Amino acid sequence: MNPSPAHGMNEGDRESLQETFQRLLAAGALLREDHRDLYDWARLHREAVDELASLAGLKLVWEHEHRLVLALPQQPRLLRRMRQDETLVTLALWYDFDRMVKDDGLTPEDVALTVAAFSEQFESKFRSLQLPAATRLLEILRLLERKSVVRLAETAGPFTEIRIRILPTIRYLVPFADLAEWTRARDRHLAAQGVADDPEPDAAS
Repeated sequence: MNPSPAHGMNEGDRESLQETFQRLLAAGALLREDHRDLYDWARLHREAVDELASLAGLKLVWEHEHRLVLALPQQPRLLRRMRQDETLVTLALWYDFDRMVKDDGLTPEDVALTVAAFSEQFESKFRSLQLPAATRLLEILRLLERKSVVRLAETAGPFTEIRIRILPTIRYLVPFADLAEWTRARDRHLAAQGVADDPEPDAAS
């Protein structure tokens, strides 16, 4: 029988392994900007972290360039089925991230926009659909923040001025190869709601 991932670790390392795994399971990712010491520990003990995650049905993606570890479920029972409005908001965020990196030249760590800008650009992508109401949109954004897809800032002011920073993790959670694949996915979701195909998003969206 193979030894457990924690075999030979001292008590402090076992506690760090447990905390690393719990954060990966709950949030879907471990970012150095949030948990510097734990991230650095995990990198030094990558083999043990990988093994424990594998036993739980997770595959880890180690993105050292962006200083994050992403946990991808490999078993259907570990997946969370997203509601339609959650899916559409996530699709719109992926489009904004992709455009701002490829067209605007931003680094993946610096992609951000206000709720007002996101709302305006959402309408250009899904002309036949309305953005969820403010309370529901905030609920969706909070969910995506818990799952390490976005970070929200300036939340004390007006809702429209909340700043959404889209994290590089979205590339793995919504793994489109290109805009054409994104468009096909968008059209499938629109068709499922009985909405006619929209024209291509505006270049400024």
